[in-house]
Amino acid sequence: MPRNRQSAKKAGTAMETAVEHYLQWALNDQRIIRRRLHGSDDLGDIANIFFHGQPVCVEVKNTKRLDATKHYNEAAEEAGNLDSPYPWVVQKKPRVGLSTLERIGQQLAYTDLETYHTMCALAGRFTEKFDIDLIGRSGQYVCITLENLALILNDGLPLGPEGQS
Repeated sequence: MPRNRQSAKKAGTAMETAVEHYLQWALNDQRIIRRRLHGSDDLGDIANIFFHGQPVCVEVKNTKRLDATKHYNEAAEEAGNLDSPYPWVVQKKPRVGLSTLERIGQQLAYTDLETYHTMCALAGRFTEKFDIDLIGRSGQYVCITLENLALILNDGLPLGPEGQS
């Protein structure tokens, strides 16, 4: 394998592992794991995340360029394979490392407007305080932090095991 492809694969694996560990901690659920590849029927990079009884598809990206449309379309296709109404992309934020839970929580998480509004409505009013960015050529995707996505998934309850923050 060429050197730059090897380092890209290593960076992707590091990002997936960081997101896996962050969500395990945030949602206090060790069943959340990095998913192994499924070929053409890929199901997302992180497994065993559920929101109100439905699976959540999380596609993880560690690319230099934020290609929201391409990455979201991949997540949406994989969500279809998973029979999930909730496709999300978690993207490495430039110049923000993966060395602490706090930094991992600041990575970018984005989805389409409908998915975001549906999940916020189910999660409750606490989501109104989130800072959101609209991204994509037509502003068709909502971008928040991974920490805020975890809060939505946790219905606004404190993140992490009881007694930790």
